[in-house]
Amino acid sequence: MRVSKLNQSVCALMVCAVAWCPLSAQANGFEDFEDAELIDQIAGSVARGYGRMHGYQVEFKLIGKEVVHQSPLLVQYNAPLKRCTFYISTQDRNWHSFEQYLLFFEGLPKQVVYEAFFAHESGHCVQVKEQIDFGPKQRRHREELYADVFALSHVQRYFPKYRKAFQEGQLKMRRVALGVQRDYDFYKELVKLHYSPSLQTALVVKNPQDRAFSIAKAVDLL
Repeated sequence: MRVSKLNQSVCALMVCAVAWCPLSAQANGFEDFEDAELIDQIAGSVARGYGRMHGYQVEFKLIGKEVVHQSPLLVQYNAPLKRCTFYISTQDRNWHSFEQYLLFFEGLPKQVVYEAFFAHESGHCVQVKEQIDFGPKQRRHREELYADVFALSHVQRYFPKYRKAFQEGQLKMRRVALGVQRDYDFYKELVKLHYSPSLQTALVVKNPQDRAFSIAKAVDLL
């Protein structure tokens, strides 16, 4: 793991690979998605909560048909302004397409799953804010691994009794969505990470900054 000064001056645009998503600060930003109100409530508490922990601002912006993208969320961190922006799609079809990922977490309360999704996206902003750089080799994949275990850390901290079930669902989802690829076995690396002693230690670290770097260290040891 490297601490990069480049992140101090570059805005990093993160597109969530499997639609780990946050929300609009404006209620009912979607056309008729039934979980819009729940998502709206969770976005404020989770996204802004991590902003307060790590010292950056959070804002939400709605995007419509002018942005052609299948994901319901784009997240961007502006380092000079210390601002994490969540761009939320208002197109229902994007959110209904996203619902397929909820099936991997069947049996878990929706609030637990949605909070974890928002924590995943917040993890991208935390990574840039804390200047955590995994180096040029497999950087993008490791940034996604970091965000995944950041989400797992959220569940461990706030919903410990669901940690194991969430972890199993996360592995199932990644196996289907980002399974064995020609250049990187994402699922295999996530399995190794889930059961690594360094991650087990990182998940219970209380101080937010220390936990962020402990998670990064576990990823870096792969």
